[in-house]
Amino acid sequence: MADDGNNALNEYIDQHNLSQEKTVARATDLVKTLLLLSGGALAVCANFFSAKVQLPPSTVTPVQFAWVSLTAAIVLFGIVLTVMLGRDYLFGEIIDRQIRALKRGLPDPDEPEPSNTWDAAMWIAGLLGFAAFIIGMACFTYAAWRFLHEQIPILC
Repeated sequence: MADDGNNALNEYIDQHNLSQEKTVARATDLVKTLLLLSGGALAVCANFFSAKVQLPPSTVTPVQFAWVSLTAAIVLFGIVLTVMLGRDYLFGEIIDRQIRALKRGLPDPDEPEPSNTWDAAMWIAGLLGFAAFIIGMACFTYAAWRFLHEQIPILC
């Protein structure tokens, strides 16, 4: 009977681990996608500027906000990925020490898992990065609207 309890527990642990693995993979994919989109938006804008297009004064401030916001988003998404890597590396090192102790027949070092500060740092940087991304894209969209409106006044 106790074996059934262990099997059920092991199954729950396996399901939990698989769920966590999928969540981390999705989060990583999302951060990488937003990172790519932020860089792409800046590249498109830089290409536009390199064509020496004269920007109407009403578009300069939104473009400046967009550049700052998207650059901040790129930095924050980089922080998310770096903190995620650091947390996972630390966790791997803890597990490695526990496995080596088990192989030698020593007691489990009973090290604490990485603190929740790692997760909080990822969430904070990720949410700030997402907000910066949204603001940057909104500013670029507004600047493009203003630019087109001044070029083709029929749009408004």
